[in-house]
Amino acid sequence: MPGDNATLLMASAVSAGYRGVARVADIDLAVEPGDFLVLLGANGSGKSTLMRAVSGQISLLAGAVRIDGIDMASTPEAAKRSIGYAVEPYDLPETLTGAQYLDLIASIRGCSARDWPCDELDEVLQFRPWLRTTISAYSLGTRMKLSIMGALLGAPKLLLLDESLNGLDPLMLFRVRRIFAALRAKGHGVILSTHMVGTIGADCTGIVFLEHGRCRHRWTRREIDAAQGQPGGLEAMVIAALEMAN
Repeated sequence: MPGDNATLLMASAVSAGYRGVARVADIDLAVEPGDFLVLLGANGSGKSTLMRAVSGQISLLAGAVRIDGIDMASTPEAAKRSIGYAVEPYDLPETLTGAQYLDLIASIRGCSARDWPCDELDEVLQFRPWLRTTISAYSLGTRMKLSIMGALLGAPKLLLLDESLNGLDPLMLFRVRRIFAALRAKGHGVILSTHMVGTIGADCTGIVFLEHGRCRHRWTRREIDAAQGQPGGLEAMVIAALEMAN
């Protein structure tokens, strides 16, 4: 049954793609309360396809997904209530203003357009001047902020961030990570997809490396923590493993 201690994401042998052609195959993922899982891979490796599959945006070709104990296939609406999805910045609807986009997401989630897990998030992220401007005029960083703000509406239990930190400046990245840390301390979970090792951060609890739609390597929290004290840190650990695989 769904509850505070339920596994937030359990994806088993997931295969998914488009027009019946698999872009990712035989992927297992698990996110427990408080986890910060990173999906790492080059552009085209299948990260976005996998994120869309586990969030119910596209149908599975094989496997199963449960969100907070709820089966995505049989009860998708109930499962999706626990998900906040930060879309890729250039997937945002360009004809809408920032305020209109937040109103749209709030109407879908059944909450207020200002129902964020921290007060005045638009001010914290220095977004307020852009609320009445159409998204087409936004820079990459401004689009990232809006995507993250939309994902945080209603404080969903599981946050899915699709390349959502790459364009943030250091101060905004610090503030966003602090918000995520506060949510994780309350039992929320985060999945970040990225092709940039530098955006992973030292607080992640697991890394899954995708290549050509398959899981090629995994790093546990213990391995990540051990890498912090080594020369080169996380980046050196990841690069060393990838060089050995190739």
